[in-house]
Amino acid sequence: MENGRKVCFNVIMANLTLQNHTKTTPSVCQTLQPFLDMEARENLPQFYIIMSISTCVISLIMCCTALLLNSVVILAIWRTPSLHQPSHILLCTLAVADFFVALTSQPSFMVAELSLIRGKMELYCVAVFIHFYTAWMFNGISFLTLSAVSIERYLALRFHLRYTELITTTRVVITVIIYWLIWVTCITLLWFWVKDKLFTYILVAFCFLILTVVTRCYVTIFKTVKRHNKQIQDSQLQQGQESIFRYRRTTNTMVILISAFVLSYFPFIITTAISASQAKEDMKTSAAHCFAVAIISANSTANPLIYFWRVEELREAAKQTLRKCHLMTAKQSDVELEPR
Repeated sequence: MENGRKVCFNVIMANLTLQNHTKTTPSVCQTLQPFLDMEARENLPQFYIIMSISTCVISLIMCCTALLLNSVVILAIWRTPSLHQPSHILLCTLAVADFFVALTSQPSFMVAELSLIRGKMELYCVAVFIHFYTAWMFNGISFLTLSAVSIERYLALRFHLRYTELITTTRVVITVIIYWLIWVTCITLLWFWVKDKLFTYILVAFCFLILTVVTRCYVTIFKTVKRHNKQIQDSQLQQGQESIFRYRRTTNTMVILISAFVLSYFPFIITTAISASQAKEDMKTSAAHCFAVAIISANSTANPLIYFWRVEELREAAKQTLRKCHLMTAKQSDVELEPR
């Protein structure tokens, strides 16, 4: 009898402890409540379901394309020694970030939307949390890499005689590793440990500071290039014209990459601003916001297409890489088909 009472007492205490733990430990959905109106998502309107499914189909196509194209870019630069230069190393870093966007952020977004349609809210919340975390991480890395590219272009113009001495491949790789580690650490702290809004404001202010520096770099670049063009035309130096032409083409490629990055965020910024101004979440705005997120992810597909269009040596290296991969596959198939 005494043992029975002890067992009952232990069971009751365990249940009370579990209930208290559940009350004090917020679920993922409760964590996301400030960002998402869960009540509005309980009964989804038909237009949201149609938009969500359409966006998932587009995202799936973009995801597969981004994984393939960025893999080709990474392999081409990795296997071509002549491309182991600072500017191409930065392009490879951008391709790595885009690859991880397609590997983590886009699939979690699709899982979140499909889970929401099927009414699996806990899975939806987990997928949204992963999407937010990975999107902040790898899109932030893309932003920092584009900023590094802009600074590299400025330094190439500012110290053109000492460029190869100052901007070496080793220094660029070290710089890339440092800002990857710093950004990943900051985002991880922000999402899992530090809940203070001040930390978020500091990160946003830092991004605006970097954006100001990048803008300043390109304003200086275009002014200097225009002045050099005039000087070269006056002196009629053919060699100088070719050098300026190569520099301008490379710089214009970076401007196109940055423009594509900024433009991909415009719909997201607009829908976020509209959503923030509404007292209660409007699912029409949420449907537009869903499509805007897919447009951001599409930038990971656009970037390698821009590389192949604008960078001839990278395009040729990619062709050579694909040929080698095809030959290796063909040889492997021949070995498997040989009679034993």
